[in-house]
Amino acid sequence: MTAGVAKNLLSYGSRPEKGVVAGRLQLPDADLTLGNGLRVVVCSAPVVPLVEIRLTVPYAATAPGEVAHCQLLAELLPRGSAHRSAGDHDAALAAHGATLNASADARKLTVTGHTMADGLPPVLALLAEALRGPRLTEEAVAPERERLARRIRLATHQPAALAQHALLRRRYGEERAARWQPTPEQAAACTRDDLARVHARHLGARGAVLVLVGDLEPEEALVWVTELFGAWEPGPEGDLPEVPPWFPGGPLRHVDRPGAVQSVIRLAAPALPRTDPGYPALHLAQLVFGGSFASRLVARLREDKGYAYQLGSGVESVPGASTLMVEADTAAEHTVAALAVIREELERMAAEPPSAREIDAARSYAAGSTATAMSAPGALASGLANLLHVGVGADWLHNWGPLLDGVSPDQVGEAARRFFRPADVTGVVVADERAVVPLCRGTTGELSF
Repeated sequence: MTAGVAKNLLSYGSRPEKGVVAGRLQLPDADLTLGNGLRVVVCSAPVVPLVEIRLTVPYAATAPGEVAHCQLLAELLPRGSAHRSAGDHDAALAAHGATLNASADARKLTVTGHTMADGLPPVLALLAEALRGPRLTEEAVAPERERLARRIRLATHQPAALAQHALLRRRYGEERAARWQPTPEQAAACTRDDLARVHARHLGARGAVLVLVGDLEPEEALVWVTELFGAWEPGPEGDLPEVPPWFPGGPLRHVDRPGAVQSVIRLAAPALPRTDPGYPALHLAQLVFGGSFASRLVARLREDKGYAYQLGSGVESVPGASTLMVEADTAAEHTVAALAVIREELERMAAEPPSAREIDAARSYAAGSTATAMSAPGALASGLANLLHVGVGADWLHNWGPLLDGVSPDQVGEAARRFFRPADVTGVVVADERAVVPLCRGTTGELSF
């Protein structure tokens, strides 16, 4: 063990208890930042002889087409390195029962994988090698480029993807949507030089977070990470995800899908970032509204009316911002009625704030479902990685129950009045034109809500 790692480990004191203890998830065993800016969070969870690996590299995509380049680079990372063919890379992973996959969006590149516990050092070495020198030969790039362009093109025909793209434009405008959403043409035009540029610009250690959860010894894991990732170049300073701006409520955007027998409804309103002290109250309010099976919206829209078979609400968080989302898929003939029910339930959040009984039920559901969901090492690793990316501490999951316990009914009521106002909501409806005729505002493509 190096002196630096030993010094950092000493600051953690006695090792915390494992798993869920008294309803609270365990604290990480180690949380330190290397000299190049890579943050390493380690959690010993010897449930099975595996170690889950999550790596998040944040960045800001600032030009049209850059997201497509980042996504192609992500496709190539698990396909070998400058010093190792794809076949040799796959064989090395297979020897340790390991997998590594990567994906990217406008804010981050994410690596997800696992390995048998005794294979952690060589698998981390493979990851470090690919990060520092991905395989960017034309032989490697060409098939992945074609595959990515085809996948993006196919996604543009899916109703849910259509709604997602339209909602992005509705919330943040065409310019940001063009920067944050790749097109098949951009993917098809990506060159090796483009990939080399985004690699140098975005794939540095500064601000990246590596999470390891599973059957490991934290001290050993930190030594391996320090040795294998310590030489990873920091990358440029200030390459941080763009905080989305506030967006106004207003008419919904209709996306015509001729002949569709189902309509896709996606609504959004600005909310509190997850780092805000008021977030727990907002979370309880949205659970009462539509975030659980026993919620008001599910009870009316699905159980009483039978208008929607897939629906719910949630809070979508990114670094520095969050959005309250409401989703419903409904039969075309129920589209107008379903939107009316959603509006009524939004108004009811202010007229009839969540009762003490509803808040207690939401609190129990939130704490219990989180503890259950995070009991598996893979889920805990992903949860930690996502939470650290949006800026909360590594102890957030451990403290989630007490945070919820500290929320008063008045705070939930205030969140209900503040964040569920129909006037602050906008959104999109992907539907056959005939399904939304009563809501059309002339020929503008906008719908009343």
